[in-house]
Amino acid sequence: MATMPAKGQQVDVLAREFKAYWELADRMIADATKEQLAETARILALQAAHYARRYGDLPLPDLQELLSATPLDAEMVQLLRDGTEALVAVLATVAGIEDEG
Repeated sequence: MATMPAKGQQVDVLAREFKAYWELADRMIADATKEQLAETARILALQAAHYARRYGDLPLPDLQELLSATPLDAEMVQLLRDGTEALVAVLATVAGIEDEG
């Protein structure tokens, strides 16, 4: 029977995934056109608006500060990882990149 990784190990895994998504996002942003970046921003804004209409406005932490915060706790790492994964997914969609997995 498989065991769940310890909390510290989970944070390490999330941090590695976040770093990989961040590096991929940087490459995708560098390769994207201005129009693709604008379309990505519009889609992400619509996703945020859809969520707010469906579940109500949620107070947001200082997200810009989060990007430079250290040390990061497990919740912060999870948020960064999930947000960066969403960015990569939308950039791939806008750029017409097929999912190979």
